[in-house]
Amino acid sequence: MTDLPELLAQTTSALVGTVAGGAIALYVARWQTLRTAEIQARTTTAQENAAVQLAHSLRVHERETTAARALLERLEGLLRWLPALPDLTADRPSSSEEARAHCSAAMQSLRGGMSTDLLMITDPVVRDRYRALVELVYDTGYRGAGQGHRERQIRDARNYLRHVQHTLESVIDGVPLPRHAAPPRPDRPGDEAWLPPDLPPHWTDPADGS
Repeated sequence: MTDLPELLAQTTSALVGTVAGGAIALYVARWQTLRTAEIQARTTTAQENAAVQLAHSLRVHERETTAARALLERLEGLLRWLPALPDLTADRPSSSEEARAHCSAAMQSLRGGMSTDLLMITDPVVRDRYRALVELVYDTGYRGAGQGHRERQIRDARNYLRHVQHTLESVIDGVPLPRHAAPPRPDRPGDEAWLPPDLPPHWTDPADGS
């Protein structure tokens, strides 16, 4: 028969093992719970941040789309009266007084877009192209740059206007902008018109009279 001290030692050892095992199991379970809670908190925070960023991006895109559409309307207003552009300061204009007045008003609208709608677009490339168009039409219409090349003046303005249209349409569609191209220099020699580097499919002829 096992004596009492040995029985007590065995009992104590088993009890200690049971308590230690339980403590370890409890510690592991608690660590796993805390770890799971931490992961869930991080995931929730990441999802909330992503949702905030997405909402911000959508607001920016909506704002830029609205601004780009407004600028396109200004371009359309000028496109109609471009043939009168070289006649604004000509001694013997080919265009009627009414056409010149409409062209001048369209140019003012175009320039006005720089201090309103254009400021809503963050891409500096878009801004630079629009401003270059304003400079081109004012150099042609009011400074008389390129005189002696009337047809080229009109085509240069029309084709660069289309380049800017394509750029604004890309902003609306959320696609890459058309390739960069330096704007035409109205004082250059020759009669060859400037052509855009890229054209969307619905523009079949960049130098037509539309």
